[in-house]
Amino acid sequence: MVPLPPLFAAPPTVYAVGGAYVVCVPVTAECTMWVECAGTVSYDHANGILRSGRPVHLASVPRGVLDSARSYSVHLRPIVERKPYFTETGEVQSFETAFRPVEPRDGVLRLLNVPDTHSFVDGAVSAAERLGRTPDMLVLCGDIPEDCGSAERMTVPHLIAGRITGGEYPAVFARGNHDLRGVYAEQYADLTPTEGGRSYHEFRLGPVWGLVLDTGEDKRDDCREYGWTVCCEAFREEEERWLRETLARGAPADAKFRLVACHNPFAFRIHPPFDIEGPRWTRWCAMLAPLGFQAMVTGHLHECWLEAPGGEHDTYGAPCPVVCSSLLDRDAGTYTCGWVEIGEDGAVAVEFVDQDGKIRGREALPAPSAREP
Repeated sequence: MVPLPPLFAAPPTVYAVGGAYVVCVPVTAECTMWVECAGTVSYDHANGILRSGRPVHLASVPRGVLDSARSYSVHLRPIVERKPYFTETGEVQSFETAFRPVEPRDGVLRLLNVPDTHSFVDGAVSAAERLGRTPDMLVLCGDIPEDCGSAERMTVPHLIAGRITGGEYPAVFARGNHDLRGVYAEQYADLTPTEGGRSYHEFRLGPVWGLVLDTGEDKRDDCREYGWTVCCEAFREEEERWLRETLARGAPADAKFRLVACHNPFAFRIHPPFDIEGPRWTRWCAMLAPLGFQAMVTGHLHECWLEAPGGEHDTYGAPCPVVCSSLLDRDAGTYTCGWVEIGEDGAVAVEFVDQDGKIRGREALPAPSAREP
């Protein structure tokens, strides 16, 4: 990897959000940021004012522009002292890289699913590097930081994604329940890729169409653990209205691959006090089922498995095969994530990969037409 300029805490990450990309980079000091791609310049700004006092910078880039250009550069200008007049700045530091859009080979989409790192940055990065294979896309499925109690914790997803992808291929980011905890959680929309401030959205990557869903916290809003700081039941109600409207439009006709990315495999009822929202999850599963999703990639349970609808972890009517690939042992310093391959015909295969690059298990499902009823 090319050495990074000092202001870059990690290479940038290109996140897919809606019909655009959001280029994100964690930084080591106060600076402004912009992205250049094929003559298009995209700034991290607030109504014309370049942002500087933040640990993470984000700028939206048109997807078609970057897909065609296949390269981009990120520029950071250090702030020496920001003043109402005659702000003092330093020399611009830049990072340029090639970019590869999602173009699955042989009718198979290959993705790396990395959930539940809980701030174990080195373990997650090592699992990806030692595997020795490059996916078409990266999926971060929530609980990437241990919590959002500090500005440093908010950089963790982008440290992991940037180090894994090198900024050279796209990523998708779904929020987990630990991401709602801590004072910086309320700044989520300013420090992570969202669509209009929403943590749930559609995304499009070449022949891939998908949904990022957000199930919020995993216990009731009045749980003492939250100290009256969440309103996830109302949040999920808003999201359900959006989901209903989105699914009513149907999937794009040219979407050969259809994915759901979310932290919590919500088709499964967990034991109390985590057994919330059963009727809602039943509705969500029923709404998703007709759209022909080939897989739902998840984490949350700190387990590794792949199941077809009707499996052991299906309580509410899973709409498609579900991948859960997250196994973290803090004491042993070990982490396992999932290499997922999805065929256009709906066949799904997963390899569970640890921080040493070892395959800890393999599971596969044939295409729906070949599965037993």
